Amino acid sequence: MSESPKPKQRHAEQVLTEEFLLARSKILDLAATIDRLQRADGQVESMEKQELLEQGIKILLDDQGEKAKRVQLLMSRQYNPQWREHYGLH
Repeated sequence: MSESPKPKQRHAEQVLTEEFLLARSKILDLAATIDRLQRADGQVESMEKQELLEQGIKILLDDQGEKAKRVQLLMSRQYNPQWREHYGLH
């Protein structure tokens, strides 16, 4: 059996051209969420979710690679070996 060919890697300019509008809309959505948080009554600075969003944004702005992987790991729950029991699935 022969190996399947590797997918052709796109040029950076092509990636930006093809994905710009989607990325732009996601940034606008995030900015709107932050605006709503700032206008809302109360404070959330001490909330874990607020801290996770801030850490995620810092990952997006740093110069290291694997941003999607790092944000996913940041936002994921820690593995619980007793997850079946936790959800009543024993």
